[in-house]
Amino acid sequence: MVAEEAIAPVSPEVEALLGAIDRFRQRPRTHREPQQLAADLKCIRHGQDLLELEFADTAARFSKTEEYEEQGSVSPIDWIRHNCRMSSSAVWGSVAVGDHLAELPHSVEAVESGEIGYAHLALMARTAVALQGSSTAAPFEETELLEKAREFSVGRLWHFCHHLRHALDPEGFTAEQNRATQERSLKLSPCEDGTLLLEGWLDNLGGAALRSALEPLAQPRGDHDERGREHRNADALVEILTHAQDAGGLPQRPHLQVTASLDTLRGLVGSPAGDMEYALPVSADTVQRLACDGTITRVVLGPESVVIDVGRARRVVAGAMRRALAARDGHCRWPHCDRPASWSDAHHVIHWSNGGDTDLSNMVLLCHRHHWMAHEGGWQLVQTAEGEVLTVPPRPPGLARAADVDDPVEAARRFAQQLTPAASPSPLAEGRVGADP
Repeated sequence: MVAEEAIAPVSPEVEALLGAIDRFRQRPRTHREPQQLAADLKCIRHGQDLLELEFADTAARFSKTEEYEEQGSVSPIDWIRHNCRMSSSAVWGSVAVGDHLAELPHSVEAVESGEIGYAHLALMARTAVALQGSSTAAPFEETELLEKAREFSVGRLWHFCHHLRHALDPEGFTAEQNRATQERSLKLSPCEDGTLLLEGWLDNLGGAALRSALEPLAQPRGDHDERGREHRNADALVEILTHAQDAGGLPQRPHLQVTASLDTLRGLVGSPAGDMEYALPVSADTVQRLACDGTITRVVLGPESVVIDVGRARRVVAGAMRRALAARDGHCRWPHCDRPASWSDAHHVIHWSNGGDTDLSNMVLLCHRHHWMAHEGGWQLVQTAEGEVLTVPPRPPGLARAADVDDPVEAARRFAQQLTPAASPSPLAEGRVGADP
């Protein structure tokens, strides 16, 4: 046993447990056949899962006391982190499980019987925390998750939990991804010797785009390639940048593969999230933006996950139509944005999944940032018959959805005048409106 200075005498039961573990570890290390090693691994892991249950229950009970404050810690999480030698995320996970043991009785029984592992239960508890902490989520039920936990590995259940959260709380799911997007950062720090230190944070989608671009170029090349993975990643990034500069192709986006159901593409409530290579599931709004004019390979699933459409990696709007759109708009059509056409996407004012046509009258150029705002950001675009583009922020006072009023152009103009009272109104005209589906 490891001798440590205890804060207080431990219970006789814990002393007996530690003694049993010590005796087990002192057993003779005789030769064991592979089959015996496999059997022992499963049993030892199950024993650890049972102890994890006990630890989670104890951690949750401790977190509701003030003992941590008596011992000078700022929080129970901080006390457990230091005294139990754990990471903060591991402590949060244990407390989450302990707090939800009563709400996951069948799942706890499944861990105790060895049907699922403690890691499955931890994912289920974290999902319950996320849904119960959202004011827009449907009630959490353990039944479906438990069925999947019995069938799935921990990795597959991790992805399924994201799909379930999207189905039960699409608004909260999208808001979480939007917060991550808003927190993107990249710090460039020049060093004295001319080198450059990169320090950054990318959201789910941005990370997937970077990884999909680097992956093909970061493989070992030819004989005697002794570079490590991180070295190859850095070389691949430099190669991409120099090639894009040489070819004048910086606006082009790396190819991404997006798999989504028709319900997800249409933004229907209860639909699963979209799947994308190198990323966790993405929201329906993100799928719609990528499908608007992205350089992607699309895979659309019908009922029962049957593949009904596979599109090649190309722009939705290409060729003569793309050239005509670039000639007409010249730059991003968001008010006062002058990003050039080559850096902009073709945005469907009424998305094609909602019946909008892929023609010039239903499209405008938007730069990457403003295209995101028109989809995930919740902004609404109103286009007049003269081609003027009006923008309405998410849920403005007195105008919840421009598409729900009799004259969206008039409503959008009135809202714009509220922001700039001195502006003189322009003649009104019938127009097209693009709003969240």
